[in-house]
Amino acid sequence: MSSYSSRRTKAMYLTVLPFYRENCIQSLFSESGDTVEIYAGPRQLTATVKTGIDPTLYQPLRAFFLFGRAIILRDHWLRAINADSLMLDLNPRCLTAWGMLLARKILKRRTLVWGHLYPRAGAGSWTARLRRSMRTLADGTVLYGFDSVIPAQKDLPNQPVWVAPNALYPAEALYPARADNDAKAIVYVGRLVAEKKVDLLIKAFAQVAHQLGDVRLRIVGAGDALPELKKMTERLGIPEKVEFTGSVMGVDKLREVYSDAFCSVSPGYVGLSLTQSLGFGVPMLVADDEPHAPEIELERFGGVARFKEDDDIALASLILSVFDGETTFPTPEKLAAPIKANYSAESMARGLLESLDASPQNLGKEGWPDDDQH
Repeated sequence: MSSYSSRRTKAMYLTVLPFYRENCIQSLFSESGDTVEIYAGPRQLTATVKTGIDPTLYQPLRAFFLFGRAIILRDHWLRAINADSLMLDLNPRCLTAWGMLLARKILKRRTLVWGHLYPRAGAGSWTARLRRSMRTLADGTVLYGFDSVIPAQKDLPNQPVWVAPNALYPAEALYPARADNDAKAIVYVGRLVAEKKVDLLIKAFAQVAHQLGDVRLRIVGAGDALPELKKMTERLGIPEKVEFTGSVMGVDKLREVYSDAFCSVSPGYVGLSLTQSLGFGVPMLVADDEPHAPEIELERFGGVARFKEDDDIALASLILSVFDGETTFPTPEKLAAPIKANYSAESMARGLLESLDASPQNLGKEGWPDDDQH
């Protein structure tokens, strides 16, 4: 018998590991003693979501994309199928995940699925039913958010659930970015694509820019909407007040982005940018009725103010209210503290390892950590 087959193995076989997963994966290896084998494909169906972590941290997989609607991952199938504990994407569009779920079900090997409980279209969509079917074939589910635990348990009452809270940075990096009260910026960080509605933010900012003194709008990110967004600032007469930085990588450089910000804004649906902003002690203005990612659960910590979706006038009014001190938030220290406690790369890695090891999590009756840290 080979050494591979004679030892217990834990593996993750995933479609993509974007650059922002690197801190989590490094922490996972640190805590596990390099006992987890990680395999990752090149990208999601959305071409902008690519694997970008250090190549030494994973083994690459080739992928086929079927008519832009489904993914087949190749390579290392037997190693994944033979693993004692295997984690797959909770993604119905990954046909390889379906195949491995079925194969391991027949072989009675422990398999987990990791991802969002529901798609952006919600619990009633047809893809939500497919996700539920994947969970039925699996032995457990790993979720990105604590608020997803209760609905997951209601859907499948007899299946264990773990949380690997969606995180970006090590705990030591999560503290307020601004050292004083000299706030001169509004920040957007994210992809520059239509569904993020950055044009709405530019329109809103243009309405109140003359009332904000020397405050600038700082737009961080890349995407195909960039040329039109730059033209919009010209048409609205505010090019000198809007700064397009391009993509900014690295926690220290991103902390500088927030270092003089009095708020950040999510004009479309919100995701990890909320964790990032609050982790740096900066509150966020969020559109109301959008298909937000699980990170919206962080709203409970008091660092979010909402405006009516698709309404640039409402957003402009809220920006002015925050700038004038009429809308207030907890101190930067209080905003960053719960992120440091529950949404660090170490917390995410711990959730992944606990699920692979079948270790229980210390969750209270509402699905949140039962440790008074939140």
